[in-house]
Amino acid sequence: MRGIYLHIPFCVRKCSYCDFYSVAEDREAVEDFRDLLVREMDLFREKFPAEADVPADTVFFGGGTPTVLGAEGLCGLLAALKARFVIAPDAEVTTEANPGTVTAEDFRALREGGFTRVSIGVQSFNPATLRTLGRIHGVEEVRAAHGDARRAGFASIGIDLIFGVPGQDPSDWAADLDLAVTFLPAHVSAYALAPEPGTPIHAAILRGELRMPPDETVAEMYEETRRALSRSGYRHYEISNFARPGSECRHNLKYWRREGYLGLGPSAHGLLFPPGRAPLGLRTANPPSLPDYRLRIEESRLPWGDVHVCNIEDAWKESLIAGLRLPEGIDLAEIEKKIGPPPEAVRGAVDALTRAGKLEGEGSRLRIPPAFLFVSNEVLQALA
Repeated sequence: MRGIYLHIPFCVRKCSYCDFYSVAEDREAVEDFRDLLVREMDLFREKFPAEADVPADTVFFGGGTPTVLGAEGLCGLLAALKARFVIAPDAEVTTEANPGTVTAEDFRALREGGFTRVSIGVQSFNPATLRTLGRIHGVEEVRAAHGDARRAGFASIGIDLIFGVPGQDPSDWAADLDLAVTFLPAHVSAYALAPEPGTPIHAAILRGELRMPPDETVAEMYEETRRALSRSGYRHYEISNFARPGSECRHNLKYWRREGYLGLGPSAHGLLFPPGRAPLGLRTANPPSLPDYRLRIEESRLPWGDVHVCNIEDAWKESLIAGLRLPEGIDLAEIEKKIGPPPEAVRGAVDALTRAGKLEGEGSRLRIPPAFLFVSNEVLQALA
């Protein structure tokens, strides 16, 4: 089984921290885009017929803000997908949704149209933090969206939160966590803000208008996240993700377990395993530009701006870097069974990190020690 990711590159307004590819909502552009996305599906079927028939058990609409397409647009794309690909009857079908961009009627239509899971971009319940992040909603919109989704029949509802925001202190973050769990979401994603170059928030920090909290304060917020959500019955199953048992995001687990997925839409990435052509994986990347994406499709070309056939070193590094994001870690013996013995460079990097105490093993299992989870990026970069 594999996953399918569809990138919807439209937002009502770009948030100040976001570096994902998106553009301002434009009704004409939205209509045009839906046609392009369906044409990309057709092109993939034409050029990779055997790969197109690999069943998918997860579908994820991300962005951008997918719900700016409206329930009718999203359900239409899901129907187009099901008409062209094999989608398992029990597939997890997720859409991201921002409060204020989806109504009770929309949630009902999405549920009836085949969506099984919704991830709500809350980020914070604090008005000052929301303003810093450039969000367009408030707490009441969050309450309305979560309640409407639950009444529509969504059993799996996720909430996304961000900590380490300029002006935010540990008590603000603790209050966000306390309020989040009162909604009884099935899933909570909690990300430390990482201001990316080119974003308004990064520019404001460079100008001295905003100041990031000290690293030790952000680390304290992370540890409070782990404690608070654990007390409330959430399992910490990935560095930034927590879920009630059985409510883990099956689609994202494919990324961390290096399983196959097809990426559709501008800036979407994919990992394919075409029979007999790329046994260790074929990495694809669509251009992060709607005009470039459109041009390639209008020329009847798959919009892959970059294609890379993975070798054994790529496969090992990707398996380690993605899999070690899971607190449970990875099984080295299972990876070796799939892709072969690790190259010497990979083995050396693992040994060095283990000697330094930044990785720990038991039998064939390897993981990042809990004390190093907050600085996991430093550990994982050493494996790149």
